[in-house]
Amino acid sequence: MNFFDRFKTYRARFRVSGSKRKRLALRKIFYLPRVSTKQEMRLLVLLGAIVIVTGITLVSHLYVRMTTPIPAVGGLYTEGMLGDPHTINPIYVSRDTDRDISRLIFSGLLTYNENGVIQPDLAEKFEISPDGKTYTVTLKKDIVWHDGEPITVDDVIFTIHTIQNSQFRSPLRSDWQGVSVEKVDDNTIRFSLRAPYGPFVENLTVGIIPQHVWQNVTPEQAPLHEANLRPVGSGPYQFDQLKQNKDGSISWYQIIRNEHYHRSGPYIQKIVFQFFKTEDDMFSAWRRGLIDGYGGVSPLHTSEINPEKSLLLSVSMPRVFGIFFNPKRASALEDINIRQAIAYAVDRNEIAQNQRQNKAIPAEGPLPWLGAANSAPIYPHDPDKARILLKKSGWKDSNGDGILDKVEKKKAGAKTTTTTSSLRFTIITSDWPDLVQTATILQRQLKEVGIDLVIEKKPYQELESTVIRPRNFEMLLFGQVYGYEADPFAFWHSSQVKDPGLNITFFSDKKVDALLEDIRKTSDNRVRNSDYRQFSDIITKSLPAVFLFSQDYLYILPTDIQGVSPAKISLPSDRFNEINTWYRAMTRTFTWGK
Repeated sequence: MNFFDRFKTYRARFRVSGSKRKRLALRKIFYLPRVSTKQEMRLLVLLGAIVIVTGITLVSHLYVRMTTPIPAVGGLYTEGMLGDPHTINPIYVSRDTDRDISRLIFSGLLTYNENGVIQPDLAEKFEISPDGKTYTVTLKKDIVWHDGEPITVDDVIFTIHTIQNSQFRSPLRSDWQGVSVEKVDDNTIRFSLRAPYGPFVENLTVGIIPQHVWQNVTPEQAPLHEANLRPVGSGPYQFDQLKQNKDGSISWYQIIRNEHYHRSGPYIQKIVFQFFKTEDDMFSAWRRGLIDGYGGVSPLHTSEINPEKSLLLSVSMPRVFGIFFNPKRASALEDINIRQAIAYAVDRNEIAQNQRQNKAIPAEGPLPWLGAANSAPIYPHDPDKARILLKKSGWKDSNGDGILDKVEKKKAGAKTTTTTSSLRFTIITSDWPDLVQTATILQRQLKEVGIDLVIEKKPYQELESTVIRPRNFEMLLFGQVYGYEADPFAFWHSSQVKDPGLNITFFSDKKVDALLEDIRKTSDNRVRNSDYRQFSDIITKSLPAVFLFSQDYLYILPTDIQGVSPAKISLPSDRFNEINTWYRAMTRTFTWGK
């Protein structure tokens, strides 16, 4: 008897009529195990599974074809940073940690996109007068601070006046000298310059602070005001909470998405920052999964990053690293022969090769990314020429220890004293592993020509406060970072030799001053490029510094964070320019027929 005969016989035993037949119709499926063999049941189960899987697959494919993935609100991102925050206030920031968090909490009138192109932020639009001396900005309507108060033209004027007020000691003050700001109407501000200044548009990216929070704060109170750590801004994220150590330093800082943000997004719900003393500590925390990512990754660590599990971004950044000389601390550096000897002794190709993961390229001039330096190096690697120059200045190895020395006689009245000095310098740098390694290479290269280099490394915060600002160094191995609009004024104009200016080598040249002033005034690219070339040639030949290399900025993120695409940044904080488009969560929306 086959399967169908057995099924009919078994069903006949339980035949009923009328309504009961209808009620039992769905139960007939339960006859199958009693009338089927094990082999037949396995076949039926297999066929049923195939039907179900096929149906699910078809429905899934149809759903995918009819919908499109879009960002959704949700998720947490944890980032590591070097040093804890002190002043999260855009008119005071001078440290990367403060600047990074400030970029997330505050908005400027304008901002830059991922390609370094200027675009409106708080502004609805902006216009530049034909003579380049007037900038008119119209605010967006119905924009609010994190506390719900409306953002007005008065907030913008208050921010600029506070920066310009010398009593507040803002490091941005020099950028706003000679600029007047006035209220045209409730939505329009006009900025007037005494003379055209091509890079001024970048000034308009400064974060705006709320007048209602700061208007009663005195200049003496401002640096230590509570709002510097619990700020009220208008950016994509707002302050939520922080955790302090017993010594008052901050170990943990959390911000949450601004639900009333005036641009699209943001999508990531929370961002937490954890703070570390060294990059090695930060990398160790990342490797253990305590943080999701961080910026300024050392090339020394890139080999340990699995590209399948982490995203390593290499972002173009206009910065150049070099050895900066301070002849006021080491009189031997006043001798151009010694500075030239150092330039010839340095092998830039070897140093750049050590930074290859950062796409480092050798650099001889101050603006290598603009092509402003000569194509042929003025000081190629030539140790023999370095030795000749040192000998010309009277340095020789009199005791055979490999370090050059000089015997000098000095008269003091009737007495003549003889002193022997060694050609020895102390070079100070950050404890960032890349720069420490570069200093070690320099130490070896200079020793080959008889110059002894003593390396001293300091944490970045200490380096800035105790070395750079007071110009307390003989040689400094560090980097100069430029804006989207290259403006070397703060680094090389003679008016910037005192803090907060950044002319740390005390360089002074009337021709360079005139060129830098002209670069600021003209918007003609041909004139500016000519000025850049002349400026670069003078700096390169005068050697207030020996430039070594320029390099990209490395940023590590988890692979599940989408919408991240920075191609060009000016400062490390610019990696957050479009963080409002980042997302970790997704949903799908129906697009069938659209």
